Amino acid sequence: MQREFRDALGSFATGVTIATTLAADGEPVGVTASSFNSVSLDPPLVLWSLAKNSLSREAFSASGHFAVHVLAASQRALSDRFARSGANKFDGVDWLRGALGAPVFPEFAARFECRTRHEYEGGDHIILVGEVVEFEARPVAPLLFLAGRYARHQPDSEPAGDEAEETMDILNEALSLERALETVVEGKLGEAELAEARRLMQRIVELARGASS
Repeated sequence: MQREFRDALGSFATGVTIATTLAADGEPVGVTASSFNSVSLDPPLVLWSLAKNSLSREAFSASGHFAVHVLAASQRALSDRFARSGANKFDGVDWLRGALGAPVFPEFAARFECRTRHEYEGGDHIILVGEVVEFEARPVAPLLFLAGRYARHQPDSEPAGDEAEETMDILNEALSLERALETVVEGKLGEAELAEARRLMQRIVELARGASS
């Protein structure tokens, strides 16, 4: 039952995050998590969950703050490193202290530095709700997770802006040409219709050349 439930949940694609904080002895602590989500815009609140048996639970519960890094597609190795149990996750990793003291990485798709507002029981996990005090986002492709494995971000292929308008112009002119050609099939094409068909053909060629340049 648990396996089937996990597989069903895996049908929901998520981003991948690393949550960080400082332990009581000042050592950096971090875990990979895909349970990150927004809660509120006013005040700005986010949440994520952590297994109760995690070695990092005490640090996150006691620190009063945390940072969440939404990973970029290029940070798969970092995700794997922080998904492992045990110490030494920060060895060889660049980081510095953020606004509230939590370790922050210089590279990310987005980063949220939070003050812990609530901690809730959630079955075999705890749910941490944080108020965002600092955040930053960058225009990079995010790292995704789907069906128990990493997934690739596929940008929307639909053209936007001027490109979309040019494409629509071509389609409209092509439809007009189609109507003109119907008159050819029906044997109704006169000199005026022939001139219009030639104009439409030339217009489509011009639009296509402009769209590809």
